[in-house]
Amino acid sequence: MDLKELKAFLHLCQSKHFATTAEAMYLSPSTLSRLIQRLEVEIGEPLFLRDNRKVELTQAGLKTREFAASTITEWHALQQNLKQKSEQLNGSLRIFCTVTAAYEFLPPLIENFSALHPSVDLKIITGDASRALSLLDNNEVDISIASLREGHSSKYYFQSLAEISLKIIGPDDNSELALLCQKPDINWNELPIVMPESGPIRHKFEKWLKAMSIKPHIYASVAGHEALVSMAALGCGITIAPQLVINASPVKNKILELKPNISPEPFNIGVCCLNNKKADPIVSAFILSSQ
Repeated sequence: MDLKELKAFLHLCQSKHFATTAEAMYLSPSTLSRLIQRLEVEIGEPLFLRDNRKVELTQAGLKTREFAASTITEWHALQQNLKQKSEQLNGSLRIFCTVTAAYEFLPPLIENFSALHPSVDLKIITGDASRALSLLDNNEVDISIASLREGHSSKYYFQSLAEISLKIIGPDDNSELALLCQKPDINWNELPIVMPESGPIRHKFEKWLKAMSIKPHIYASVAGHEALVSMAALGCGITIAPQLVINASPVKNKILELKPNISPEPFNIGVCCLNNKKADPIVSAFILSSQ
């Protein structure tokens, strides 16, 4: 027996009329009759009691009906399952983010994406935020959790995740620098500065220094938001850092948040990729799942 025979048999079970089933299944009445006879030979029992007026199922016919219905249902389920698997995305996705972003933003993004696309392998790369865009440019990653500077919008696609406040910080101890930071009227020009080496946060810090008319005495330039917080805690100078990095820092109790007249501009962090990468099915699926 095959699926076509089982479908014709099931239709006849419902219609109980050979001519009706033959027409519905695009068979001649004689072909349908031979089909049912073959089934009865294979099973070894008559499936129908028939006369000129009606067709009724035998006990063997009732059991065969259950088997046929179950077989066809399982066949359709198998087809659907295979179709879904063939439509699943396969491949890999390389994502860059800072260590802080890795536990602050990435877990729900990965959870949502992996639930929808379990066959895609994810490779997570962490490092300094200033590398986020250059890694995209060099095709070393597909997605960066990053912040954009002005003028980058035409080259990159950006989908915001959160607005991050920036704080001016110094040491909170008994050092000379800490005492200077605690004065009611801070002389900003006499404070050593720890400068972000590069990236959007350096741009924000430079804008703040200019707005405050500060001629910076730069003690050091360092890479990484976490390193900026540590340098402030060590008393090397005042610096700038994202609030969420400060909150997560193991030295946050050694940090003093300063209150300048002008606050640094916050920045947006989000899912970022090159515009010409957005059409990639896996990249597009990640962007969609993060909305």
